[in-house]
This record gives sequence, structure tokens and C-alpha cells, in this order.
Amino acid sequence: MPEEKRPVWEKPDNKTLEKAAKDKKAVVLFFLEEGMDATGATKLLNGEDISKLSKEKAVFILIEYNNDRTPSLDTGTPIPSSKLSSPNPSRDYNITTVPAWLVCDYHGNEYSRFTRAPDGKQLATKVDEVKDAMEIVNKRLQKNLDEANKLLEAKDTVGFLKSVMKNFKEGVVGLSAQEDTIRAYRSTLDKARQEVDTILADKPKDGEKRLKDMQKTYKGTELTKDINDALQILKGK
Repeated sequence: MPEEKRPVWEKPDNKTLEKAAKDKKAVVLFFLEEGMDATGATKLLNGEDISKLSKEKAVFILIEYNNDRTPSLDTGTPIPSSKLSSPNPSRDYNITTVPAWLVCDYHGNEYSRFTRAPDGKQLATKVDEVKDAMEIVNKRLQKNLDEANKLLEAKDTVGFLKSVMKNFKEGVVGLSAQEDTIRAYRSTLDKARQEVDTILADKPKDGEKRLKDMQKTYKGTELTKDINDALQILKGK
């Protein structure tokens, strides 16, 4: 196939992801059928417009399909992680049929997918939509974060966490409002962790009650284990 019709294929490694992020380019993920290589991928997706797209506006990444659906290790945190950087992107992007083409931002957040090879115009349209799609999602996250911060100022920690969890359940990473949400969440948990440590050190009469109240407040967060452990220590177990 002539050079001008062949896309530039990249590997799903840190170097590729760093390059995409530096250039702020959209990412096109191509989940390959078992046994398919770059040559086979090119036979399915090619053309002068496709080749130009892969060189100028997007980073095309080949990913070998993995049918293993063993759940990932539970980290204990509700903070979303990058699907693209995971050990099994096929599982985390919920790829059920191959080949599949996903159009993502440079953080790996998905905005559209094809289960049939798109032509150049179709793919270019979706790539061009990524920037606006990122802004739309970020605005939604920011709205939830603004509400969360208001609740935190009002000392409504339960309400704060509910608003934060709305952002985490979006599953996106890297967007500025999500990063700010993570910082606010971690800061809140750090202060609560200090309170747990203080209760353990001082052993106040109402220590168990305070910890049980914190169990309810911080349910579903990684602080749960610390609180449970502290309760056992206070109880002498």
C-alpha cells in the first residue's frame, strides 16, 4: 500500500501517551483482532485522509484485544484511574467485539466508538469533536465541584462527598475540574485522618461514638478501613 495511504501506528506505552498529552492531540484506539498486526490494521483502516489524520490531528494506537475479564485489583479508592494506562484496556473500555475503534482525548477518556471501520470523513468529524466534548464534560464536573465546595464550606461533609462521587462516577481522568475534585477530596480525607489519629492518641470518652459517626460520613471512601481499625483499637481488640 502506498505510503500516503498508510496511517502511523503507535504502541500503547508511556512515551506515546506523553506525546499525545504534550501535543494535546485526540487519540484513536484500534482494538485488534487476535493475531492481527499493523499490516492487517492498515488493510482495515487506510486512505490519504486517514493517513493525514494520524500524522497531524490524532495519535493512532494499536491495542491487542484481551478477552480476560478478571476484575482489576480493588485499590479501595473511588478515584477513577486511566483506562488507557491499565493492564487490560479491553476490559476497562468494555470492548465486547473486535475490531473496534475508539476516539478519545489525550487522557484516554472515550467520546465515541466504531465497530465498523470508519472512513476518513467520519473519523475526522469525531476527532474534531473531542475538544468541545472535553469542555462539555469539564463544565459538568465543575458544576458538581462548585456545589461540593459550597457544601464543604457549610460543614456538610456528607453532601460534599455525594457531589464529589458524582464526578468520580463519570470515570474520566485528567480534566482540570476532575483534578481539582481529587485534590479537594484528598484534602478532606487527610483532615479526617488526622482526627482519627487524634482520637486514637487522646482516647476521649466519646471516641467510639465519634468514630462510628465518621463511619457513616466517610462510607465508601478509603478512610473506612482506618476508621474500622481505630474502632478495634479503642475497643481493645
